[in-house]
Amino acid sequence: MRSAPPTTTLLTLADIVGVYGIKGWVKLRVQLDDPQILLSLSQLQLNGPEAARRNVSRTITIQALQPHGKGFIARLAGVDDRTQAELLKGLSIQVPEADFPAAADDEVYWRDLVGLEVWCRDGGNRVLLGRVKNLLETGANDVLVVTPCEESVDDREHLVPWLPEDVVVDIDLTEGRLEVDWYVDE
Repeated sequence: MRSAPPTTTLLTLADIVGVYGIKGWVKLRVQLDDPQILLSLSQLQLNGPEAARRNVSRTITIQALQPHGKGFIARLAGVDDRTQAELLKGLSIQVPEADFPAAADDEVYWRDLVGLEVWCRDGGNRVLLGRVKNLLETGANDVLVVTPCEESVDDREHLVPWLPEDVVVDIDLTEGRLEVDWYVDE
């Protein structure tokens, strides 16, 4: 009996949202704090529900990247005209998780926060608010969405601002917990 090959987790770094000009440039919605990292990664892949049907190459290299409006435009190797670029609309640029640089000691990736227990003080007691479901980008500051779990203090969803040192006081990825200076909703 053959065992299934190991699955590789892919991280989505950008989405191709349109085309730019007639020379094959694409418009990107980048999901990175530092978009320039796209130029240094060698294992980039195009993925999406339409990739196979459109018969596009699975691996890509980004040759150039420039800010454009609220997003970016990029030149991909082998994409030389608008027609080729049109085939890429709606696809995602991804990289195997193992090929993505590790976070610095004083940094954390959002994806690493999902699933962490969120603890806070209520009066003199330390209580579990729930687990991080996801993070939302807002205009003022980002927000942790905390959903209840079996041991949580209540059965409500909590929105906790992502304000390191002010609200988010400690992150322990090894222990799977996040400490916040926040309150239990009344």
